[in-house]
Parts: sequence; C-alpha cells; structure tokens
Amino acid sequence: MEIKKAILHIIDREAGSLICSQRELDLKEYAVKQYLDSVLKRLEKAEFKTGILQETSEFALVLKNDELEFVEKSAEMAQMVFDSLSISEDAPSGDLLVVELEELNGVPKFGLIKFNYKPSFTHHVTYLDDLMQNNIILNKTIFPSTTQRIDECCLINLETLELDIVEKKYSFEGQNRLFFTERFLQIDPKPTVTENLKIIKKAVKEVANKYNEEEYVSMSQTQQAIFESIEEDGIISKEKIAEAVFETNESAKQEYFDIIEQTKFSEEIPSNVPKYEKKYSKQKFKLTNGIELSIPADVFKDPDLVEFINNPDGTISVMIKNVEQIISKF
Repeated sequence: MEIKKAILHIIDREAGSLICSQRELDLKEYAVKQYLDSVLKRLEKAEFKTGILQETSEFALVLKNDELEFVEKSAEMAQMVFDSLSISEDAPSGDLLVVELEELNGVPKFGLIKFNYKPSFTHHVTYLDDLMQNNIILNKTIFPSTTQRIDECCLINLETLELDIVEKKYSFEGQNRLFFTERFLQIDPKPTVTENLKIIKKAVKEVANKYNEEEYVSMSQTQQAIFESIEEDGIISKEKIAEAVFETNESAKQEYFDIIEQTKFSEEIPSNVPKYEKKYSKQKFKLTNGIELSIPADVFKDPDLVEFINNPDGTISVMIKNVEQIISKF
C-alpha cells in the first residue's frame, strides 16, 4: 500500500472547533514520511470489520464528487466527522488524517484515520523575572506512537465502495455507539475475525456443556479445526468445526448451527490470513498445577507424540512421548 496524497485536519473537541489545513502534507519531508510509513505498517496489522458504503449516502456523494479537489474534499469530510462527533459526551480530540492510497495491485483507496491524542509530559522553557526556567508541562496533543495500533480508521475501495473499518465506541446522548458504523456511515458491517471467533467459541462451549463434553477437549478440537480451515481454505469453516467437535452427534451439530445462524458470523477472513495461521498453529494449555503447555498443531494431533489420559479418579494426565532431547530456554 502506498500513500499518494495526505492532509491533516485538527478536531479540537475541547474548544469546539475544526481547524482544516489548506495544504497537503509534504510526503517527502522526513518526519511526515517516517510517521506515515509507520501508519501503513500499522494498517497492515490492523483487524478490520468490513462493509459496503451506500452509494446514496452523504459521505459517498462527497467521495465521488470529481468537481472537488483533494484538499476541498478532505475538508468537507472532516466537517462531517466533526459534526458527527460534536454531540458525543466522551469522544476525544484528535487529528484526522485524510489520504489517497493505492494497493500493490493498483486498487485505489481513500482513507480517514483519526489520531486520538495521548497526554504526555515534556519540558517547556519560560522566563520568570527575566530568568529562564525549564519547566515540566502536560502536553495534551501528542500523537500515538509509531508502534501503537490504529484506534480508528475507515478505508474505502474506490472501485467497489467496500469498507475496512477499525472503530471505537463513544457515548452519544447517553448511549454507547460505534462511531464509524453506527453514527457516521450508518452501515451494518460484518464482524472482525476476533468477533467471529468469539461467536464460534461461545456456540461450541454452550453445546459441548449441554452434552457433557470436556471443555478443554472441545476447545482444542475447535482451535485445530480453525487452524486447518484457515490454512487449507483461507476461511473459518463452521462446518469443519462442527465435524471436528461433534463428529457423529447430529443433534449437537444442529444446535451449534442454530446458535451460529442467530449471529452475524462470517466465514471470511478479510486480511492477514498468515497472522491467524500463526496464532492458531499452537495449542496452549494451562494446568491447575501451574504447568503451561504450548504444542504445535501437527504434534498435538499425533498420539505417538502427545496424549491426554482420563484417569479413574477424575484427574487428567498429559503424556509427552518419544522426546529425543530437552533444551532449556533459560
């Protein structure tokens, strides 16, 4: 992804004012380039929820207005964001970065990225009775660091109007609402991958508990199925999970599917498939005696290497087999 144009507008909630820049950022200037490069890296790691922008929406009409130059268009969008935030009781001040982007495959995108201020202490040079004094002050308008995740952004595919969104909830007229999807763009997005996984885990737990399945067994089977589904198909297959966890129990499968159907669950992984492959490639267990285990997926499913044994007294033993060498990680 490459930034073609960028401009920065100031949303000062405390003063109740919007300060719009009249010139684009100089993308060759050292500080600008360094910070925007960090933004791109953080966007690549972000976990987005996805949706479609309505062509008739006020925002879409501004976005598609070719009579407006980039600076004017960005100012109108900043005004719309400011107006939408104006009645919030707790939305923070920040700077709104408006960008034109291009994907590696040439797809053009438009982005709104809000940098919420992070208060930080710094020095300040003042003069008192003609004597210089180095003082300590609280600066309330510090940008997030170059490694801190993006809190709020909206990226729009200019060809399809598909949206990638990261957002936060704020209080509007006493109700906590998601800013970009509920308040600003008024769309019904698909859940993030994390939200989808929470839906899956909740459904599996509910059904497994009903049929007296050991939770550690059903959860480890679920994780294994998720890993294999992502690795083989690039999706989170609810069918593959049902087969792995409930096998021949058709009643349990159907109850699991019924729970999933009542949610917004989506099998798609919009981005960062390798990230989730890596995350779920190891089974992690914490035993009640304090021992913690991290077992690679291919080892976990091989009974010649690791085995969980249910003892007659109700306890569980973990047997690790055929170990040729033990290496301390101290």
